[in-house]
Amino acid sequence: MPHKSPFQRSALKSRSDDPLNWRGHRELPEKISDDMTRRIMAGELPGGTRLVELDLAEFYGVSRGPIRDALRILAYCGLVDLYPRRGAVVIAFDRNTLADAFNVHAVLSGLNARYAAMMRAPDNLAEMGRRVRDLEVLAQDEKCKPLRFALASGRIGPALTRCADSTILQRSMKNNANDIVWALLWREFHVDFRTVHRRLENAAIWREVFINVEKQDPEAADNAMQELIFQCRDQALEIMQIPDNSPIADLRRRLHRNIKHPPRS
Repeated sequence: MPHKSPFQRSALKSRSDDPLNWRGHRELPEKISDDMTRRIMAGELPGGTRLVELDLAEFYGVSRGPIRDALRILAYCGLVDLYPRRGAVVIAFDRNTLADAFNVHAVLSGLNARYAAMMRAPDNLAEMGRRVRDLEVLAQDEKCKPLRFALASGRIGPALTRCADSTILQRSMKNNANDIVWALLWREFHVDFRTVHRRLENAAIWREVFINVEKQDPEAADNAMQELIFQCRDQALEIMQIPDNSPIADLRRRLHRNIKHPPRS
């Protein structure tokens, strides 16, 4: 690992005044995998980089046990390949990989909204409505920070999932939301919700999703939910400084539901 010159230790620190801190407890291997994920996504560890356990242990000041566990986490998330007797090798993280992450989440989220419109549990629907209203108020706050809005927007999803009433889908949505790539996009890189316009746009689509769930229109709810994620994807692709290994934009980066929602004031 070429860690001698460009890298500074950036494992997560406990700072109560830092809104980017992880909430709750993070084990040492998770902190290391978080940091390495950030480096892979930022291009500090490009595709093909060999990750040597001994070098990593020296760099992070830990034993090889937590390093080995961190590499397993990275392999599970598709960021490294593990080879017997050869160690770990970084998989290239490019714009198509980023688009893939959003597109998979969009399909799952669309199914989530579709199920919610079919099942429409009253108590959970009311909770979702309250969270959408809270988001609409926050969207108009010109001083609102991107991470604060992202967290508020993300809190609507669990209420929607409870409306969907599917144990398998709930587990899939939770696993996807906890993926370290997904989390770091907002916590480290602030890939969206930087302007009032974007916050209003996002809140308007959440309102559209809620309306379609409430009136039991599964297809419209699915389409609106997918479009919400696709718009977040486009913002991330614009903001993230990720190499593009293809001269022609991959078709997966063009997916949209062709639904236009003007921001609501």
